[in-house]
Amino acid sequence: MMKNKNLPIYEVVSMAVGELLAVLAVCLVFLALQKFSLSVLLGSLLGATVIVLNFTVMMISVNRAVDKAMAERGDGEMDDEAAEKFAKEHTAGVQSAVKLSYILRTLSIAAVLIVAFVFSNMFNVIATAIPLLLYQPILMISQLLKRKEEKNG
Repeated sequence: MMKNKNLPIYEVVSMAVGELLAVLAVCLVFLALQKFSLSVLLGSLLGATVIVLNFTVMMISVNRAVDKAMAERGDGEMDDEAAEKFAKEHTAGVQSAVKLSYILRTLSIAAVLIVAFVFSNMFNVIATAIPLLLYQPILMISQLLKRKEEKNG
């Protein structure tokens, strides 16, 4: 089994911090609306945890697929024709691994929402869904901050 030495820790930590801020925001909004309960906290933590785990699994699966393809490439130099041939031969494998990961991660998100609905006395469904919906904005903000940090040196 390959180790994921290329796992972008910055992205995973950024997602975790963003999701924790989302949990805090959800709790504060429910508190301000005088609707806060333990189920709100547990629901938002459940949603945030699933997103961070899904994001980490995505990063690992993409890295594994790329690492596997690169291991087959070897260390030798390739001319443009050989590189193009290699890319054509290995693109489908990487894409199928990413697609399978996407399907499994999407199903896990749906399962979490079902669990929150079934156990709504324990997990507030809305509080569970909000961190799930904030995945893309958190990712975009994280990337913007990373680019700004890289520019500033």
